Amino acid sequence: MDLFRSYQLIETKDGYDLILYVDTNMDDVEFAEEFGKIDEDNKKRLNDNIIDYIKEKFPDIKINMVKVMAGTVLLSSFMLGAPIKSHAAQTAASGLAYNQGAYNYNIKISVNGNLQNFSARPFIYNNTTYVPLYDFGKAIGGSVWWNNTSNTVGINKNNNMIAFMRGSSLARVNGVQVKMPPSIVIEGITFAPVRFIAENLGYKVELDTATQTVNITNQAIKKNNTYTVVAGDSLWLIANKFGTSVAALKSANNLSGDIIYPGQILVIPDKSANTAPAPSTGQNQAPAPQNNTKWPDVTYIVQPGDTVTSVAKKFGVSVQDILKYNYMEPDEWLNAGDKIAISGYAPRVTTVRQGESAAPARRGTPVDWNLEGQYLIKRGDVFTIVDVDTGKQFKAKMIGGYNHADIEPLTTADTNIMKSLFGEWKWSPRAVVVFHNGMNIAASLSGMPHGVDTIENGVNGHFDLYLKNSTSHSTSTSKVYIQEHQNMVMKASGK
Repeated sequence: MDLFRSYQLIETKDGYDLILYVDTNMDDVEFAEEFGKIDEDNKKRLNDNIIDYIKEKFPDIKINMVKVMAGTVLLSSFMLGAPIKSHAAQTAASGLAYNQGAYNYNIKISVNGNLQNFSARPFIYNNTTYVPLYDFGKAIGGSVWWNNTSNTVGINKNNNMIAFMRGSSLARVNGVQVKMPPSIVIEGITFAPVRFIAENLGYKVELDTATQTVNITNQAIKKNNTYTVVAGDSLWLIANKFGTSVAALKSANNLSGDIIYPGQILVIPDKSANTAPAPSTGQNQAPAPQNNTKWPDVTYIVQPGDTVTSVAKKFGVSVQDILKYNYMEPDEWLNAGDKIAISGYAPRVTTVRQGESAAPARRGTPVDWNLEGQYLIKRGDVFTIVDVDTGKQFKAKMIGGYNHADIEPLTTADTNIMKSLFGEWKWSPRAVVVFHNGMNIAASLSGMPHGVDTIENGVNGHFDLYLKNSTSHSTSTSKVYIQEHQNMVMKASGK
């Protein structure tokens, strides 16, 4: 059994910091106390094991500092006097060092029959084919985003969303955490494992060993006919030949312009692609009722891997209706375990309005999480948190959650302010006010970091932020803890 159950790589200016999580069944604090009793010889052997672990797992990555964690407890940390890396490794401008000789550039990428010419060459590393994520996103008509503060990147396509930290072996696919081959950063370009990305976006991936070409095909159109372009062809001629339209041809082949070339393989869309889609079943329905507190007749509990598109297909309704009935934006994810509305609008009331407050305050309005709060504070939002007792303020970001908000301090400075409120990290919550989009909302904040960590901010993990009637993500959470949060929410509202 490995000594370490998981790890996290954090990119720095001149390399990477490595966080190792010890595999132990003990309570974290108990294990930390036992660790402290280990004599110096055993600690030296542990450090030697860490060095061997780095050599085995990360032979071509420049590691500068190592932290050893038992859950949220720091056991040990040390700087590497001479960063460990392969003798043949070359330091890229991004600070990530890899052995360039380990790359096999003898690979080509084809998307829907079109050979791609990326700005950076794809390659094979450790039997995995990597492509520049931004260029690949353009090739499939997807949307690629990145956040340098949290060192995260992502790609969205057809309501499927993938996000991951650079260098991590974990990703979130439509909100569900899964394993993936770690991405690679070279000279500022993020290279991602193409099979993992493509298949999770709904594409079929096949390797033609004869031509060393990875063929990526849109599953939605793979049953359609194809046509090989000949000299003198144009999109207009081909469209007329097959009874389709230029717009449908361009859409089926992810073409941004009108230029085609002899030998190019085009996907010919079904004629149904030229037919205007039937109007959404909800287009002519009345707008959302004011202060609605009842769920519609048909609802659904989101399962791991669900997307808006898959849920819409399951119930035979439109994607637009799912988004509308649940007050969602097109790029929002579904959260496993959340309840969503299918046949009508989800409950929602209005007690606060954007822009009603000019500045953060130490008193806020009690806003029901289920009926209103979850629509006002969403994943990715950055807001100000005000401590009711002291008036201290710091910035935070919501990274997820459905029964309450999971948040992280935005920067190390924000983390330091937050920790000064609690003295030491602990679960006992404090009364706070969330100031967001001109609204002051009464809330309660716990002070124990735990679980997923997405921002390099001086603390590992995220924190619980409760609003009125928020509850835990787990049914095993103490009712006393949940009630403590509700008491703090009332305090923050002045009651």
